[in-house]
Amino acid sequence: MNSVVLKQNRKIKIFLPEGYGKKDSKYPVIYVLDANDRDQHIVPTARFLFANNKMPEAIIVGVLNIDRNHDFLPDSSQSAPTGGGADNFVKFFKDELIPHIDKNLKTEPYKVLVGHSYGGVFAMHALLTDPDLFDAYIAIDPSFWYKNQMQIKSAQVEFTKTKNWNKPIFITGRKGGGMKEMGITSMEKLLKSSAPKDLNWKIISYAEEDHGSVTFKSAYDGLRFIFDSGSNFKVYPEAGIIPKGASAFALIENNNPNLRFTLDGTEPNINSAQCKDKIVINKPCTLKVKSVSRKYIQHATVTRIFTAGDYISGQQAVENLKQGLKYSYYEGVWDSLPDFTALKIKKSGTTENLDLQFAEKKDSFAVQFNGYLHIATKGMYYIWVTSDDGSRVYFNDQLLLNNDGLHSADNPVVKLLPLNPGYYPLKVSYFERSGGEEITLGYVTGTKKVKAVPFPKEMFFYKE
Repeated sequence: MNSVVLKQNRKIKIFLPEGYGKKDSKYPVIYVLDANDRDQHIVPTARFLFANNKMPEAIIVGVLNIDRNHDFLPDSSQSAPTGGGADNFVKFFKDELIPHIDKNLKTEPYKVLVGHSYGGVFAMHALLTDPDLFDAYIAIDPSFWYKNQMQIKSAQVEFTKTKNWNKPIFITGRKGGGMKEMGITSMEKLLKSSAPKDLNWKIISYAEEDHGSVTFKSAYDGLRFIFDSGSNFKVYPEAGIIPKGASAFALIENNNPNLRFTLDGTEPNINSAQCKDKIVINKPCTLKVKSVSRKYIQHATVTRIFTAGDYISGQQAVENLKQGLKYSYYEGVWDSLPDFTALKIKKSGTTENLDLQFAEKKDSFAVQFNGYLHIATKGMYYIWVTSDDGSRVYFNDQLLLNNDGLHSADNPVVKLLPLNPGYYPLKVSYFERSGGEEITLGYVTGTKKVKAVPFPKEMFFYKE
């Protein structure tokens, strides 16, 4: 792109998320300095973290160098006589590059700047002079030693000014002499004594790394520091019924210090109660859970509704019951549960529980199980299903759990039911397209230590 500010043609690299053109989504943007070689590890690291639910998909923009000393350094020196163009480079980002990216790509308003060595100096310079230009900063082994630690002196002055310091900055270095050599020890001392209270800073050092190799771990930890503020938590059950005088709880999976909750339907904020692994529910309510952080906070609120109701009753006696379940087996290729009434049964019989030993193929089949689930003790039952691929559970002749679609068996679908003793009609629909094949139906037990338990075969019956 032609830069009027820099009076140069500048090359940039743009890395788009997989499926970018097919998704109606917007993405945060990570701007990477020294893109001549930094993209070699930033791009796969970001994609790896997304694949493991540690950050969102992101657009990565790499800025290639012409004279990095000039662009990155706030002033010239004997060792870098062309330095001094950092202010103009900030203007290039603000007036040209960022508007160009926002105009032509599907961006959301969250921008990260990543710089190494002199690039780390520029990242700190951008934060100090125009903190709102980016939303987060990563400075990798920054050369704070430059020109008698001028960056630290500048920070000491700028930190006294009223600015929007509510930004995360992640600074890394090399353990041992490297921290002092680069001036990072001095910057850390200043941050401890004088950093604005809103500035969310962290400094970390790595053992057995050099100035070049430290970039790999820094990118991984820096992106996690900025983005991984609890976006992958789960709240179970999806819904529940609370009889008068009964008590239950909501389970939090992947709990973290950023999670806040409310029980009155209002939006959680930093002043709301902090989540524990279990949240007590002793009356009908609307539970809302949200990750509240000064980092990347584009996280949806999870809502769980607990309604009032009586204990549900099943049938007290059913004639001609035998232990086990009936099954009907079908073959075909589907992406979701088929209409079983339109299919021809390939095989039928009985089975002790929800196993798939009778299946004649590993892929491309479907099953319907029918029978009764016997509940012997009155109580609050967290009934759950996991499946690979899709499933639905009909309980007491009503749809209870919907886990349809193509997916793994990692995440259960859970509902809370207050049940009286009895025999409850049960129908489980399941299909497998490809990959692993698994279906498990069970309940959650325990109050002090929660445990998920599959329903034992002794609880399944069918009518002969």
